[in-house]
Amino acid sequence: MKNSPCAVVRFVLPVSLLVAGPGAAADKPLIWEPAKVSDTSYSVKLGLRLPMQLEPEAGFDLGLNTSKSGAPVGTPVRFWSNFKAQEIQRPAYELKRDVGLQLDGNARTAAITLNAYEKHIATPKIDVEREGTLAVRYDAAGQHWSGVDVSQSLRIAETTTGTTFVVRASASDSFRTTAGGIGLEQSFGPHMTVTGGLDRSSDTDSAAASINASYRFTW
Repeated sequence: MKNSPCAVVRFVLPVSLLVAGPGAAADKPLIWEPAKVSDTSYSVKLGLRLPMQLEPEAGFDLGLNTSKSGAPVGTPVRFWSNFKAQEIQRPAYELKRDVGLQLDGNARTAAITLNAYEKHIATPKIDVEREGTLAVRYDAAGQHWSGVDVSQSLRIAETTTGTTFVVRASASDSFRTTAGGIGLEQSFGPHMTVTGGLDRSSDTDSAAASINASYRFTW
């Protein structure tokens, strides 16, 4: 017998801490973003942003995975780079497109990503955002391109209440696996956000519900 659509429930309370030094502002060259990913994993994003037209940037993501007792079990390292392909800024419309490269030395994989972001101010109280990503992956161990991943999301935000409705869809491994879901986000001030979602993948028999709370600040 298959499980009911809500049979798999995950309850997570990650507290994300983004600490940015004085050089992390958009007009500064240094990228420094440490974060607590979960109770047993941490990461820091290090990089350099060049003040040029395409705004190229590159760096490393350094991670630390530990056991529940605190003993290190893994130190993932990933190289990344990114440059801006297009940007449009208008009073009620915003468009950004960029191209990225990711290299994972431990997994011996690489990916080229095309990212797009659009934001429309539909009414004085409603913002509509759309994000899309196309990724082409390469497996260095097998020496072949290993698949295409795509994702799309639509966010409708009520700015006065801080409530956002989210619809998302994705396909991975050259569309062998597809997934979709809906979500609801509620902001409590500028730093605290609680999110809930219901997602279903084509390779599972049931949907998965999740609740997350995050706290983030910068200085």
